[in-house]
This record gives sequence, structure tokens and C-alpha cells, in this order.
Amino acid sequence: MDVWFDSGITWRAVVNKRSEELGTTPVEMYLEGSDQHRGWFQSSLLTSIATQGIAPYKQVLTHGFVFGEDGRKMSKSLGNYIRPDDIIKNYGADILRLWAASVDYRNDTKIGDNIIKQLAEIFKKTRNTARFLLGNLFDFDPEVDYVDYENLKEIDKFALHKLNKLIVSVTEAFENYEFYKYFQQLQNFAVVDLSSFYLDIVKDRLYTAGKKSLSRRACQTVLYETLQTLVRMLVPVMPHQAEDIWMSVPECQKGGLISILLSDWCKPNDKWNNEKLEEDFSKILKAREVVTRAIEPLRAEKQVGSSLEVAVYVNIDDNAVLKNNEDELCNIFITSQAYVTSDKPENVLNEYKEDGYTIWVCRAEGEKCERCWKYRKLNSDGICEECAEAI
Repeated sequence: MDVWFDSGITWRAVVNKRSEELGTTPVEMYLEGSDQHRGWFQSSLLTSIATQGIAPYKQVLTHGFVFGEDGRKMSKSLGNYIRPDDIIKNYGADILRLWAASVDYRNDTKIGDNIIKQLAEIFKKTRNTARFLLGNLFDFDPEVDYVDYENLKEIDKFALHKLNKLIVSVTEAFENYEFYKYFQQLQNFAVVDLSSFYLDIVKDRLYTAGKKSLSRRACQTVLYETLQTLVRMLVPVMPHQAEDIWMSVPECQKGGLISILLSDWCKPNDKWNNEKLEEDFSKILKAREVVTRAIEPLRAEKQVGSSLEVAVYVNIDDNAVLKNNEDELCNIFITSQAYVTSDKPENVLNEYKEDGYTIWVCRAEGEKCERCWKYRKLNSDGICEECAEAI
């Protein structure tokens, strides 16, 4: 008790003595290492209860200790510690903050060059994702071009549903001080939900649909909402990157906000919740994975170069969801044509079976459009009807 008396009365000597600046006890939180349960945490608790009858804090948060990649505890005497300012000098402060958010700090954690390099790659991933979003929003004015939810395509609504779930789960992670969950969820959303799925599919709409068409504006609406959410989520952990991104956002999309560091936290939109859509798209995504595996051998053997060179025919007993979305399947599969049928076509290049699916891959019908690269019936200018309309 006497060893910890000086620090154990800081609730009185520091907080209560400066109550105009700091407020009064109990304070929101005491934060320290796990060795303080019988040290500072306890001496503060005992002195406060003995003299004022209440605990000096509302909650206590404890963390473990930092080890090197070799598993040895970092120590000044051993000289095996990494200086934070060396990491900042080589990688920037955001990477160090990202490391702190990526580990489960309640246990002992590791840090080293290899770990920092991996985090630097993830940092670049979020940066490149934001760059893609910015690059495709250069001509989007939300006051004029924003598309109402009712007019979005199903895949756009699904993307907003996933974004909404991200907001809810990340907010919950922060409220519970589970920062590693924030890190995992943000990384998964950027890599899986965005880059590998939604952005991969909608590139065609962004690049080849009419500049002011409903299709392109609907997609831009989703990108706009995603960027506005993503940049706010970066602020608590990667503020420098968030501000860097915000400086490149067109003025008409900033809502008068000078700095993203002054923004409010993102809030979920109940209108975007659509569990039925998630259930449907889980089946569509499964079909997409199987179709990709059916096409892959043809690409490996160089029978086809791009997936746009093929048409796919999908056969499965429970085909209601795929049949309802048949018009969009070629865009989701990134093929020129896609059909849901039980009839085997002629001239099959590859037949592939997996988990009740039978996929027949054939050469795409029509000729290659010079503009969108899909195989279609072309007009005299060598482009398809959709591209002619877009032009």
C-alpha cells in the first residue's frame, strides 16, 4: 500500500484538485498493465473508498506486455526493444497506430520488422481502395446525381447492406475496446466485400455505361456512401491517411467539412438492412465461386484468355434465386453470357460439377465489342448496342 500511495491518490491530488478542467471522480477509465491489479488499481480503489465511499473509476482496462518476434520480452537491459520513433521514421505514425489496433492487447503481444511490413501492406490496401473510390467519384455531385435506394440494383443494395453491417460491428468493437476486431472487419471489408466482389463486378458499369446513366450513377452512389464511411472509420486509428484522403475528396462531397478529423462518427441506416438479400446473395456468391473454378482450367490451358470470352450455363436443383437474378449473372460472373438451365448446350469446352452444381462452359456468342470487350451482336461501327447507347 505505501509503495503505491503517491499514485494511488492521484484521483484526489490531480483530478479533484483540477475539477474545473478534468471533472470529478469517478473518472471514465483507469488504463494500465495487468501487473497493476495489485498496484495502482488497488491502491486507488482502497484510498478512494476509504475516504469518499466510491470507486475512483467507472471501469478498468488492462493490457499485456510487448515481446519481440523471437518471443522474448522486450527489455532495456537486453537491448532487444524497438524504438517507436524508428517505426514512425520509416513507416509513419499511422502504421504504429495500426499495429496497436491490430493486436489483442489484453494478452502479451509481439512486434518486429516482419509484423510491421505486413501491416504496411494492409495500410496500402486501404489507401488503394480509397484511391479507386475517389477516381470513380470525380464527376459525382450528391446533390444532383445521388440515386434513391429504391432505384438501385440488387447488387448495389447488397453492397449497402454489407456496409451497414460493417458500421454496426465496428461501432460495437470500439465501444467494447476490441480494436483488433475493428482491424479485422475493416480489412475483410476492403479486401473481400469491396475489391474481390463489388468493385470487381461494377468496373464494367463505371467504365462503359453512359456517363450520366442511372446504372453508373447508382454505382457511384454506393461508392460515395462507402468512401464517406471508410474515411470516418480510418480517423481514430489512421488519422493521417484519413486526412490525406479527405484532401482529395471533391468539395461538393464534403458537406462543408474542412477536416475529416472534425467529423461525426458514421451511423447505420436502417433502410439498408436487408437480410433476405444477404441470404440470396450467399447463394449467388457460391455460384460465382463454382463458375470461376469451372473457367479456370480453360484459362490455364490458354483455350481462353479472359472470362469474357465464355458463356456459362448453370444447372442446380434449387435454382429459384439464380433464375430471379439471371439477367445480372453475366455481370456477376464477369462473362459475356450466363444462363440458368437444365439443358446441356452444344460445343461444351468444360463441364464442371461441385456441391450439386453442374457448370457448362462454352465459347461466348457473338463478336468482341471493341469498347466493352464483351461478346455481343455488333453494329456497323464494331460496337454493341449498349455501348452505342452509352456513347
